[in-house]
Amino acid sequence: MASAAVESFVTKQLDLLELERDAEVEERRSWQENISLKELQSRGVCMLKLQVSSQRTGLYGRLLVTFEPRRCGPVAALPSNSFTSGDIVGLYDAANEGSQLATGILTRVTQKSVTVAFDESHDFQLSLDRENSYRLLKLANDVTYRRLKKPADILQHLLGRLPERSGFICAVAERTCHHPRTSWHWENHDCG
Repeated sequence: MASAAVESFVTKQLDLLELERDAEVEERRSWQENISLKELQSRGVCMLKLQVSSQRTGLYGRLLVTFEPRRCGPVAALPSNSFTSGDIVGLYDAANEGSQLATGILTRVTQKSVTVAFDESHDFQLSLDRENSYRLLKLANDVTYRRLKKPADILQHLLGRLPERSGFICAVAERTCHHPRTSWHWENHDCG
């Protein structure tokens, strides 16, 4: 009985997770298609007119690129934004309205610069000119999705193999733990 409830719960959570992920991706896509770049910048999800201030190699061979606003006066500061370390961003050439040059992860955000880590794979060579102007656009974050999906997939595969009254399953099925994310916080306790 509990096994069927847990299976139903896990299936429902996976379906909801997929819906949420699809909605986030679609929202970001519609932003790019329907909203001007200036408006995206005013919403804090896009940074325009950036130039490369430095490039270096970081951990695991990643290319770390620091961007600063193009200098229009003595002090150049980034516009107000919602960018934080760990955000996934798309890099675009400001002169081209076209396709994305690369995808990276923000590693550092200050008032005057942002640093992005790009994965240097064997089939990908990113060559950025210090004189060109670039823009960064916040993309849908895949990390949270994967972190939530993995335990649900594991639980779904373990359903037939765990004892019916195991604390692992009971904590999920009966929502007995007192944690904001009850469905993903499991405690091994007696449910009987």
